[in-house]
Amino acid sequence: MFVHEFALLIAFATPLAALCAMHAGLWAAGERDTLMVPVMRDFPRIALEAAAAETPAPMPTIPQNEEDFRLAA
Repeated sequence: MFVHEFALLIAFATPLAALCAMHAGLWAAGERDTLMVPVMRDFPRIALEAAAAETPAPMPTIPQNEEDFRLAA
């Protein structure tokens, strides 16, 4: 029965160790926000007021009285 207890421990610890190793490898490579284990941190705020203040560019007007446009019509 001693071997079965170690087998259960290995079956549980192997995926956990692999996940921790991937997390440590990503962190060592310089990744900070896309890690495997979620971090207790707020989401970045989006400036909605600044985006709403922008106005679109006016549409260019088409001169309908030019000869090319009258011939095309």
